[in-house]
Amino acid sequence: MQRLNQVAGQFKEVKFLADPLEYLRLYDMLDNEEKEICLAVRKFAQEKAAPTINKYVEAAEFPTEIVEALKPLKLIHKTNTYVKTGLAYLELAKVDAGLSTFYLLISSLVPHSIETFGSEEQKKKYLTRIKDMDILGGWALTEKEYGSDASSIQTTVKKVQGGYLLNGNKRWIGNGNKDILVVWARNSENKNIEGFIVENKWAGVHAEPIKHKLALRIVQNCQITFKDVFIPDENKMPKAKDFLNGVTQALQHSRVGVPWIALGIQAGVYENVVKFVTRRKQFGKHIAGFQLQQERLTRILTTFQASFLMVLQVSRMAQEKKASLGQIAAVKAWVSDKTREVARLGREMMGGDGILVENYCIKALTDAEVVYTYEGSYDINSLIAGREITGLAAFK
Repeated sequence: MQRLNQVAGQFKEVKFLADPLEYLRLYDMLDNEEKEICLAVRKFAQEKAAPTINKYVEAAEFPTEIVEALKPLKLIHKTNTYVKTGLAYLELAKVDAGLSTFYLLISSLVPHSIETFGSEEQKKKYLTRIKDMDILGGWALTEKEYGSDASSIQTTVKKVQGGYLLNGNKRWIGNGNKDILVVWARNSENKNIEGFIVENKWAGVHAEPIKHKLALRIVQNCQITFKDVFIPDENKMPKAKDFLNGVTQALQHSRVGVPWIALGIQAGVYENVVKFVTRRKQFGKHIAGFQLQQERLTRILTTFQASFLMVLQVSRMAQEKKASLGQIAAVKAWVSDKTREVARLGREMMGGDGILVENYCIKALTDAEVVYTYEGSYDINSLIAGREITGLAAFK
């Protein structure tokens, strides 16, 4: 362990492991470029995001100044593998999982969909601006009546001269009120679910942030309505032809990234808790010296180690196109489930102070619930893995 933090106590000096990646020398599993990304994003997160992020969390406002500070890093251009991108998610989530989720949308789901399914003209028009963060986008699949049952969505497109007319609604769309949307809609003629690039400024698009949510507070999750929105032919993504060759592929890609956000929550809990328990005293001693606190802290740290190894392995496999849909789903389900446990343990260890936003764990507790649910809920991802393991489908 190369880096230990020290706290001068009344009775003795307390030394503690500050960085969970050091415990089993997990940094040794990363190459130099991956380490550089990790440290660069950590520096940004701690210096530019951490000092002000919680005022945005409490106000449920989008952190424009933090996002503007992120732009000069040109990070999306540099994170060209699952592991590099994932390490960025991890470091951002240590400060705030909402900030990390925002970054996942603009670095993965939106640009990947256009890169994979879009035309060359669409790539030239949108991708550089997306990667420079000059425009921000959302990915619109979920509807009010259709969440896990995404193949049944009812938003429609109808072919008209020169393009399509889009009608319907979308719900829980992160970044839904920004610049562009990748929209999935059912073609009224062939009934296939197809992909389109929609600009929020177009007539008939109305996005309203969902109020009163208590998790991922900074993410602008929107209820969006489309009323006779004209989409020109050139904004239909030609390779997104149906649910399997569109939505499923895109989700398989992004599901590799979501467990990295869960890892960041776990690491954030550990780092905040270990500092807290080595500073706080009760009954004349640091509470870090109590048996129950040490058991819980060990459980948090070892859960992170196990989770990291799973996520790193599936990311390496995905990069080599060797990871199956079921393998990715299994990792997402398991790690997001364990993240809920880690957040609960961290909150318990801090006692009443655990519900203060500046101590992170109450944010982690609520945000972990969302990570457990989005990009396929725990149950759906478990069933995807179960189908692959048994050869039998237990859901539609």
